Formats: sequence, C-alpha cells, structure tokens
Amino acid sequence: MLEIVDSHFHIWDLDVLKLPWLDSCPAIKRSYGMDELCKAYGRQEVDFKGGVYVEVDCDDVLREDAYIFGLHHPKILARSLRAPHICRQMRLPAGIAGVREPLHVDSSPRGRCLEQSFIEGLETLAADDLLFESCNRTEELSDLYKTLLQVPQVKTVINHCGNVTALTAEYRETMKKLAKLPNVYCKVSGFPTADKAFVKELLDFLVDSFEPSHLIYASNFPVVGLYASFDEHLRILREYFADDADFFGKNAKKLYKINKPQVFASVIRLRPEKAAYYKKLHADPYSGVNRMIRECGITKYQIFNRGELLFSVMEYAGDDYAYDMARMARDPETQRWWRETDPCQVRIDGAAKEEWWADMQLVYDLNKKMEKEGN
Repeated sequence: MLEIVDSHFHIWDLDVLKLPWLDSCPAIKRSYGMDELCKAYGRQEVDFKGGVYVEVDCDDVLREDAYIFGLHHPKILARSLRAPHICRQMRLPAGIAGVREPLHVDSSPRGRCLEQSFIEGLETLAADDLLFESCNRTEELSDLYKTLLQVPQVKTVINHCGNVTALTAEYRETMKKLAKLPNVYCKVSGFPTADKAFVKELLDFLVDSFEPSHLIYASNFPVVGLYASFDEHLRILREYFADDADFFGKNAKKLYKINKPQVFASVIRLRPEKAAYYKKLHADPYSGVNRMIRECGITKYQIFNRGELLFSVMEYAGDDYAYDMARMARDPETQRWWRETDPCQVRIDGAAKEEWWADMQLVYDLNKKMEKEGN
C-alpha cells in the first residue's frame, strides 16, 4: 500500500483563529481539523502517515503558534509557521521545520524578496538549517531566483508550482533556472485539475526540469477545494507518478527531517601509497556524488584520517536505509567515484564478509547521558 506524507496541508478552528482572507473564499469558510484530513485520505487506498502543517495567514501569529502546537496530533509530523517579516531578527519558534512569509497576497509589496532585510533573513534560516517556504506571485519568480543566487545555501520550497496558471515562456525559463539551484524544491500542487491538457503539460515540464528528489507531493488541503477536488488531485498524481514512494513520502521525510536521525560510524584502512590521491579526490569530489549523498538522506558525512586508518561519521535522516543505499549503489556517477576510491582502501582485520567500511560500536554518548540525568 502506498505510504503518503503530505508536505502541505492547512487546518484551522475559526472559534480560535481569525483568517480575514476567508471572507473572499466562502466555499471553504468554515473550520477544518485533522480528523477531516485523515478521513479524506481514508477514502483512498493509501497509508497516510501524516504531513506538514503550513501557516494559514492568521491575523495573530502567536495565537496560531499556540493553537497548532497545542494540538499534539500524531499526524502533524512537522510545522512551517508564519514569519510576519523575514529578517535577521525574526522570531523562530522552537521545533519548527521552516517559515513562510506569504509573498503572493495583496499586502505583500512587489519585489519584497529582493529587499536586503529579506535576504539577511534567508541567511539566518540557512544558518539555523530551517526551510524557507516560498509562496510567490508567478510573475515574481524571477525575483526569487535573483534572491536565491545571493543565498544559495538556504533550502527553499516553491509552493504550489509557483502558483502557475499558464505555462508561459517566462515561467518555463525561470523555473528551469530555479530547478538548477542545488537547494530548491517544488511542491506539486495548486493547479486546477479540470484542464487535463494543462495538468499533463505542467507535470511533464516539472519532471523534465527538477531532479526527482526535489519534487514533493502536496495536497494543499482544504484550499484545494477552491480550484479542484482533493480526490481528483490525488488520483491524477498517483496515475502520473505511478505511486512512486519517493515522490509521495520519502522526499518529504528527508527534507523536513521527519525521522529521527541515525548516526553511523565506520572504519577502513587507507593504502599508504594511495593516501595522497585519496585526499586529492576528496578535496574536490564529483558534484554528482555529493548530490546523490544528499538525495539518499545523508545530512552529515565526515571522514577523518589517522595514519593508515580512515574513520567516518554519518548522519542519516531517511526512513529506509537499505532502500537508499541500494539507490546510491545504482547511481552511475557514484559507481565511477567508487572505482577511484575503492583501490585506495582495504578492509580492516575482523571486518565482516559483507562489510567494506566496518561498522563501529557506540560506547559513550554525552547527550544521552545528560538526558538520563535530567540535565
């Protein structure tokens, strides 16, 4: 059964929150809760694991924060909350995955993301390893590109395919440039499903432009009801992406760090006569190798050297280690890399038959000891 992680949903209780923009959207002007979202997925033959709550443009961001954190619902796997004004000194609540300042609403001035304070805010997000949820006017995607050229290290998630309504030459050109940036992702949502030809053309374009690991399923519940139906939107994407496990769940889990990271440490011997070449290779690795490491859920990876020994420490944030390592092993660029690095190494004595790098056993963890002691 297909596992789904919804990277973009909204819920709200109008007895608690005030959403002025709903006055112009009478079709969805009522309260929506997690139970209703779960029921929507319950109509499908899927295993709905949960998803990412995204801010709802409430008139009181502190009240929204208190509301969403107070729910403690097990299907809320991550939260991207509102930053009323992205800047260096913006408020960043603990426990969030990212922030969004709506750039597509009437109250947001044209060219807002080009302001220096906004760029400084993106630098702050990057330093804290937090995502920027980018909901833009389509005609300002070029401004977003100019901004991200200055802060390429910030992980940016384009909401709803850039709110596109027509596949103009300008849209195609800008999205292709954005897709080439290493930390830009796209949520596949926001399009009217009635126009089948447009949907097919849009999906073909996105798949041709973005790396598979940078396209993510999103429902936009319940706002999807303004331009499509939840069921039809999901059906179209399931058919087009053929229930791809990465698109419908694994990509979101990695991007939003939904799984608790696993740490692996290992050791191998370095051939003395190959040491200089090995270090030269790692001073400038093949670009495709670094990208594949990231795509396979490895968020941190370091190799240390002492004499004839190499030690590695790796943090994995995916949900299926064997699946991701098998994917890495199939990658042609990674295979080319290993053909250069493997001859520089030799297994240590005592390594298991199936091991190249031999696993190391954890014997002490300061953080766990401190937690146990209540510090």
